[in-house]
Amino acid sequence: MKIKFWGAAKTVTGSMHLLEIEGGPRILLDCGLFQGEEFAGESLNLGFPCEPSTVDYLILSHAHVDHCGNIPQFVKAGFSGNIFCTPATLDLVKIMLEDSAEIQEKDAEYDNRWRRKKGLPEIIPLYTPKDVPPALKKFKSISYDSWKEIAPGVELMYKDAGHMLGSASVSLRIHENGRLIRFGFTGDVGRPHRPILHDPRAGDSARENPEGKDHADRQPRPVDARFRGARAAS
Repeated sequence: MKIKFWGAAKTVTGSMHLLEIEGGPRILLDCGLFQGEEFAGESLNLGFPCEPSTVDYLILSHAHVDHCGNIPQFVKAGFSGNIFCTPATLDLVKIMLEDSAEIQEKDAEYDNRWRRKKGLPEIIPLYTPKDVPPALKKFKSISYDSWKEIAPGVELMYKDAGHMLGSASVSLRIHENGRLIRFGFTGDVGRPHRPILHDPRAGDSARENPEGKDHADRQPRPVDARFRGARAAS
C-alpha cells in the first residue's frame, strides 16, 4: 500500500491524499481547494496527484471547500467513480460547491475585464455552475458507525469528527495480499463540549494512520467557561 500526500502537507488547506492498494483500487481521500496566496493557489488547484480517470473512489471527510472544493474539476477531468460522504455532508456539499462555482465564475469575469484592457490573456475558472450537477450525481451517502463495503476487500466506516455538521473521521479495513490493514484518516477534528455539534468520536483502531489532522496534532484549548455558562443559560 502506498500513500501520496498531495494537499494539506506543510499547510492546512487543499486536503488531498491518494491511497494506492496493491492489487486493489486507488482511493482519493478528500479533494479540496488550496486557499491562500493567489498565484500559488492557482497552480496547486490545477494539478492532481494522478490522472483523475485512474482513481476508482473518492472518500470525503466533510463539506468545507478546502476538503471538497475541487471535486467538480476532478470529475470534469475524467474521474468516474463513486464519491462517499455522510448524509449531512451530502446536503451541505451541494450548497458549498454551487457557491464555489459561482465565485469561480464571477472572479474570472471580474479579472478578465481588466485583463482585456491590458491585452492580457483571459483566465478560465476552474469550474462553473454547469460542472456541479455531474459531480453531485456521483455522491453516495453512508451513515455513521457502520461498516460498508465500498469495493472488494475495502470497507469504510465513518465516525463523527465533531468539526462541523456531517464531518467524519474515516476508518478503512483493507485486505491486501492476505493481510488485514486498518487505516485511519481523521480529516479535521473538532473540540468537545460545543453547542449543536456532537463531541468527536474515536475511529476504529488504525495500524496505518497518516497525519490527516490538517490543523496540527495538538490538544484543543478548553471552551471558555463564560461560553459554557451562556450556553447553559440559553
